[in-house]
Parts: sequence; C-alpha cells; structure tokens
Amino acid sequence: MSISTLELGFRLFVFLCVLVAVPGSFLLMFRVLDYAAKETLIEQFSGGQQPDTGQLNAYFEQAAVEAVTCRICGSANGTDYTYCHNCQERLQH
Repeated sequence: MSISTLELGFRLFVFLCVLVAVPGSFLLMFRVLDYAAKETLIEQFSGGQQPDTGQLNAYFEQAAVEAVTCRICGSANGTDYTYCHNCQERLQH
C-alpha cells in the first residue's frame, strides 16, 4: 500500500507541528511572561515595595559575622556564597 504525495505532505506537516510548533510556542510564551515580569508598569502597581531580604540578614547582624550585600536586593550573604540567596544574582566579592 503506497501513500499519496498529498497524504505524505500532510503527515510531515503534522509531524513538524508536534515536533517544532508545540515546544516553540511554549518557549515563546515563557519568554513573553519573563519579559512581562520585568515590566515597569507591573512594578508601579505592585506598590514598589522592597523585596524581603530574608532571615539571614538578621542572623548576620546578630552574630556579627562578615557578610556580602547583594547589589540588586540588598540581602546579606555569607562570604563563601557565589549567588544571592534571595534573588539568585551573582555576587561580587
């Protein structure tokens, strides 16, 4: 039993839609949501509150342990930390 050219073309089209279009649309949607999360309008209506710097700030202050402050969110991090525990930004020592 042979497949006609039209049916073969249709099957390839469906295969490409499943293989490429579905994951591609997911990535596009993820990028759009990522872009929207960084929009200044969202920050304006969210109240402009400072992010919670966590309980480690209080620990470092109380224990008088040397800490590295994150330049993005202001959280205190240990000197051996590579990334901020709060916002995951790379720390500059």
